[in-house]
Amino acid sequence: MRLVILIASLLILAEPSNSAASDQPGSSCDDLGALAADPLRQSEPVEFQDIHANQLINACRAAIASATKPQDRARYYLQLGRGQLRDGDSKGAISSFHKSASFAYPAGYFALGVAYLLGDDVEKDDAKAKDYLLLALDNNVIWAAKALSALHENKASEFYDVERAENYLTLFQDSRF
Repeated sequence: MRLVILIASLLILAEPSNSAASDQPGSSCDDLGALAADPLRQSEPVEFQDIHANQLINACRAAIASATKPQDRARYYLQLGRGQLRDGDSKGAISSFHKSASFAYPAGYFALGVAYLLGDDVEKDDAKAKDYLLLALDNNVIWAAKALSALHENKASEFYDVERAENYLTLFQDSRF
C-alpha cells in the first residue's frame, strides 16, 4: 500500500490528461497511463487517481502484444504496472516494472527503485533501491533524485547522509520545472 501512496503522491504529480484514448493499442496505453516521471512518455501524464485500471490494463496488454520496438514494449509494461497498482495488484505491478527495467527503460528502473526503497511486495533493499534509482537518474528520470533524497535522509538506512539527501532534493527542485 505504501508503494501506491508514494507513487501517487510523491512521483505522479501532473496535469490530468486531456487527450482521449485512440483506437491504437499503443496510443491507448499511453493516453490512459502515461507517468509524469517518465521522460520518454508519449502522452500527457495521467494522475494516479485518474487511472481507469481495467481500461489501462487491457490497452497495455494489447499494446505489448503488438509492439515491435523494445522501448515501446518497455513503456507499455511500465504503464501496465500503473494500472495493476491502481487495481490493487501490487505483485503484478512489480512483475511489470521488472519487465520494463529488463529493457533498460529508465522509468522502469525508477519504479523498481521506489519499490525496493519502500519494501512493499518486495523485500526492502536499500542497496537495490539506490542502484535502480541511480540508473534512473543517470537516464534523466529527475524524480529519482527525490527518492534518493528520501533514501539518504532515512536514519535507519546504511546510506544515511543528510548532506547527500539535501543535494538530491536540490537537484530535484532545480530540475523539476
